[in-house]
Amino acid sequence: MRRTKSQIDDIKTAIYLLCEQYQPMTVRQLFYALTVKGVIEKTESEYKNVVCRLTKEMRLAGELPWDWLADHTRWQHKPRTYGGISDCLEESQAAYRRALWDPKTNSNYVEIWLEKDALTGVFYDVTSEYDVPLMPCRGYPSLSFLRSAAATISWRQKILTDKWIEEKDEDLVRTMPRLTIYYFGDFDPTGVDISRNIEDRIRSFLIEMDSEYSRDFHFNFKRVAINENQIKDMNLSTRPTKQSDTRAKKFGHNVSVELDAVEPNKLRQMIRSCILENIDESELQRIRQTEVAERKLLDQVLNFAESIEVK
Repeated sequence: MRRTKSQIDDIKTAIYLLCEQYQPMTVRQLFYALTVKGVIEKTESEYKNVVCRLTKEMRLAGELPWDWLADHTRWQHKPRTYGGISDCLEESQAAYRRALWDPKTNSNYVEIWLEKDALTGVFYDVTSEYDVPLMPCRGYPSLSFLRSAAATISWRQKILTDKWIEEKDEDLVRTMPRLTIYYFGDFDPTGVDISRNIEDRIRSFLIEMDSEYSRDFHFNFKRVAINENQIKDMNLSTRPTKQSDTRAKKFGHNVSVELDAVEPNKLRQMIRSCILENIDESELQRIRQTEVAERKLLDQVLNFAESIEVK
């Protein structure tokens, strides 16, 4: 069906308003948002020939800000360099953050894992605020990636165990830390199997490393989204499950849902809720107050460096 200019303008208006509200979005997220609102049909043809084409044209024409749409699948590699010591110190002062999850002061630990690298921008808005590691898997993560994650958990366990031995604090053992991985992925045969694979591999590596965190009480793996009940609760856009997928029979569902179908603000809300379950609000405020004081100290160092820097 060939659309009139007026119909195209209506779609472009919808694109602009959605991007303005949920920025930064991926093009795929925008596609699902448009289908949910009934602006376009949910077909690959509409995705490629309408959404991809119009967002390209709108950005090139200056009708849509470039930073409203995100692409986190490509990046640049370059060493960090500075114009001088003062530049380095100025950047350090601006970027300085107090660690919120230091095992010496915080027994809990959280990581957010994400199946799709393209959604990193949406997730990082929240994880960066709370100093939480964000782990984009890009499908099935490698064994090296999973073993490194297990090693981090094991390292934290050792620090906390040493602290218990030193302080002989039995209460510390009874309230052993919650080390939790919160996982977000597609609801389809592969997406569900990826989360199973991640949990199984990490637990097996922890056992190999002789870490007590291999027990459920200490190490938690929670698949936050997408789960079957959320499809109806959130009125998510579905697609037929690919029966060609070798895992389709075990999956046992006729419909699948991509994580992109969840509104960005809803995703941010879910991520924030997961993180806040593990944070002591009074400790968070104490850390932020200390951070402000230390930034002022760095500012004094910067002023001194600028006064003596060689031109």
